Amino acid sequence: MKSILFIMVFLFSTGIFAQELNKVIKDPELEKEVLIGKCDRNGMLLPVFSEYFNEGYGSYVPNQVAVKQLKKKKKGVEVAVIMASWCGDSKEQVPRFFKILDEIKFDEAKVNIIAVDKAKTGGAVDISGLNIERVPTFIFYRDGREIGRIVETPVGLLERDMLLIFSLAD
Repeated sequence: MKSILFIMVFLFSTGIFAQELNKVIKDPELEKEVLIGKCDRNGMLLPVFSEYFNEGYGSYVPNQVAVKQLKKKKKGVEVAVIMASWCGDSKEQVPRFFKILDEIKFDEAKVNIIAVDKAKTGGAVDISGLNIERVPTFIFYRDGREIGRIVETPVGLLERDMLLIFSLAD
């Protein structure tokens, strides 16, 4: 029985069954700690990102007209967020994105966050097929099909750009 328990603990700890969530590594190129791989909101609250997250989230006031319309159009939408805890645009846009999600009561289970290092690799998460050139990149899907992206910074307000994407795929 002990050997079965050991094997199960070993498999989970090595990532064979479950990948480590909110992993922090020292990026060799940046020479500082960064988030890498699969993350969730708790990763945004780790010391490598929390100052930016808390400040950006707390100070952002989304456009309420856009928020009201987003609530109506969020059905069936899933989002991949490719971000970097070291990136100025991620530090600005990711907290705003979460503020918008909270205001529209978006199901966070439908948000897949992947943090990248300076080389734009996601650690154990293969993002090579996503064609990521700049971060953050917000990729929106409906019914498993990509319906739009916001790359680095929105054209206008983040919530208005999201609304445009959600509306194109109605």
